[in-house]
Amino acid sequence: MYNPRNVVGGYFEELLSHLLDLVRTDLDLEGNVPDLVSRNHDFYVEVKASSYTNGGVINQEQLYRFDREIDIRRFYAFVYHSINNNMTADHPTKKSLRKALDLRSLFLFPFSIAKAHFERSHKVKTPKHDTYVQLKEGLARKIFDKDEQAWDHLQLNPGEYHRSKPRENIHILTRHGHLKKEILQSLRL
Repeated sequence: MYNPRNVVGGYFEELLSHLLDLVRTDLDLEGNVPDLVSRNHDFYVEVKASSYTNGGVINQEQLYRFDREIDIRRFYAFVYHSINNNMTADHPTKKSLRKALDLRSLFLFPFSIAKAHFERSHKVKTPKHDTYVQLKEGLARKIFDKDEQAWDHLQLNPGEYHRSKPRENIHILTRHGHLKKEILQSLRL
């Protein structure tokens, strides 16, 4: 039996690599660097894919390691798909799961938003997994829409963030507009 989490993650890393003209980092590094890097190495993107009903997982150890060890701009790509039932029961093969996946929505947020959300949210601690928080699609949308409650939760100034929506399901926030032009020019829609 296959691991649906690995299939979903790999699928969306490939999709975003193509969509944003990014390069996948060394797959053998297993989370020690973000998943994707721009061709000119100006920024990294960590991909967090999930069903819109669950939410992208921000892992504590990974988040803080990226903050300590990577000195270029970093983004988190929260990618949501529409499958919210038992994946392995409904999709017995990797191929059938990959075929069923859809890009319901993409929220590309600067690292500062992912870190603020992690630090101000209820943490989930389990014996078999690193401490984590999730970012559900509804909250990602509120952050993008600059909802006052969402930004009060983050304790960040929404005026420092610039919004772009090049397609109905693609939402991009950049801090102070850094890399906005480069990201939008690299999009392959």
